Amino acid sequence: MLTTIIKKEVLENILSYRFPLFFLICTALILSSFYVNYLDYTKRVNDYNEQLRLTDNALTSSRMWDVISGSVPLKGFRRPSPLSIFAHGFESTLPTYFEFQADGSKQGDTPFNDESILSVHGKFDFIFIIQMVVSLIVLLFASDTIAGEKELGTLRGILSNSVARHSVLVGKLIGGSVAVWLPLLVTFLLGIVLLSVTAFPLFEPAILIKVIIVFLSASVFILTYFTMGAMISANCARVRTSLVVTLLVWIFFQLIVPKVSDMIAAVVYPIKTEITVSMEKSLVAKTLDEEKAKLLGKRNEAIFGRGASVTSNPEPSPKQVEWDGFKKEVEQQYQERKSKQLKEIVETYRREKQRQQTIASALSLISPSASFARFITDVCGTGEIDKLKYLEAVHSHEQTLNSELYSHIKRTTLILPSGGTASSSSIDQMVDLKTLPAFSVPTTSLAELITGNLGSLISLAFWFILLFVIAHVRFLK
Repeated sequence: MLTTIIKKEVLENILSYRFPLFFLICTALILSSFYVNYLDYTKRVNDYNEQLRLTDNALTSSRMWDVISGSVPLKGFRRPSPLSIFAHGFESTLPTYFEFQADGSKQGDTPFNDESILSVHGKFDFIFIIQMVVSLIVLLFASDTIAGEKELGTLRGILSNSVARHSVLVGKLIGGSVAVWLPLLVTFLLGIVLLSVTAFPLFEPAILIKVIIVFLSASVFILTYFTMGAMISANCARVRTSLVVTLLVWIFFQLIVPKVSDMIAAVVYPIKTEITVSMEKSLVAKTLDEEKAKLLGKRNEAIFGRGASVTSNPEPSPKQVEWDGFKKEVEQQYQERKSKQLKEIVETYRREKQRQQTIASALSLISPSASFARFITDVCGTGEIDKLKYLEAVHSHEQTLNSELYSHIKRTTLILPSGGTASSSSIDQMVDLKTLPAFSVPTTSLAELITGNLGSLISLAFWFILLFVIAHVRFLK
């Protein structure tokens, strides 16, 4: 009997007028999104390669002082994620490169600068189509699964036979889910064929596995939403009521919860903005540098008198030896103080930002759509995990350059008690720019994906089980 009910549901849905329309929508939207986003990805890769080439050429013909003075900046570029054609995520908001200087790093341009105001509503990609289009159609398919047969009176005739009620419900869920899953399967396979004839690196093992995970996740997401629609249908006596409730539920889970979670987290746990933190760091550095310059200036006049040069002589005198020792001690002391205070500011901001994001993530897990989006963007390398890896790689590369390049620059600034300032610069060791380590962002493993998205996976499983249990209990009554 279960098989008969499944076949009945599959045939009824496939033979309805809604099925070919749904199939046409999936085919047109998904295939066009694959193609358009592949062209966009190709353009971004070409821009990345060209910028990398120009930067390397400029660096090859430069001297160390050109880099130190800032005329030839050191840049760390972020390679576009191939799977961004499925989920764009942070691809448009993260800077394409960071510029490294002696006084810190500065972010470059973002691809978002080239986009229109309409882009704020979401990138036209696979995850957007599944979330905003397919999920609504699936709910509409499921809205009359039970309520429609209640209204027509056919459900009473089915239950009057010797068939278990749970078999009827399970059969309807399986049959309906298969019917709405088939267009996704066929269209996704057509999209894979389309990508396979292009230069897209589809058959690289790491990418192919993640593409399969994307499809399986989308299938589970559709099954969850079909179960949600069936649950609503089981609790309504009329199709019209079921449709209204379905639309309200979709709006709540798709539009309200994902947007409001960040706002609530910002209100519950307010933190400083990045601009405020940057200004605080600049103020600390400026204050310490000024304090150091005054101390050095006072000591310099005490040793050499007014109007003395701050440069070192080839044959240092006893006064010069005394000055060099004092200057080295003071510069080391203030460098340690500056590093410690700046590190405290950065670490405090990161901890507070992480707590705020944890609150926002926990609130967003109320919505299965938000859980699905977080997981898929991380799988595609455009989510929060890879964003943090990118920023951590920038911080790590900045420290490496400070250690291997900028630490060899000796700048001394004096604020003299008698008035005026004096400064000098020197390089204690020449560095071959070709030996500097290249900027790179570590890749995210599957284990890191699963560990970082346990909450999202548990949320999806919880919603599916809860919705099925509610539908089952209501149907039995």
